[in-house]
Amino acid sequence: MSLKKVKQVAVAAVKTASGTAGEAFENSAYTGMVARYGKDAADKIIAVELANAGETLESFDTYRRFKGKIQNNQISFLRADAEASAAGKQVLRDEGFSPS
Repeated sequence: MSLKKVKQVAVAAVKTASGTAGEAFENSAYTGMVARYGKDAADKIIAVELANAGETLESFDTYRRFKGKIQNNQISFLRADAEASAAGKQVLRDEGFSPS
């Protein structure tokens, strides 16, 4: 088996075993392309992959921007849920109820 085929099999195994690891692997590959070729060239390289999946460079950029904000805790649905729950419990307390 060629080295290229071994790499393809390994990548497929990582992506299958863990969606998060596969996603990180793909993002790392894109970041490496940007470092090697520049953003414009990297975007041209991935454009066909995106189109085949029904996506665009704009949707990819939006995904990366959103993902970064989640990772940097700028967006937290867990935090929003906890804040909403605390606010709801406070309303109940203010109305004389004892929330659990």
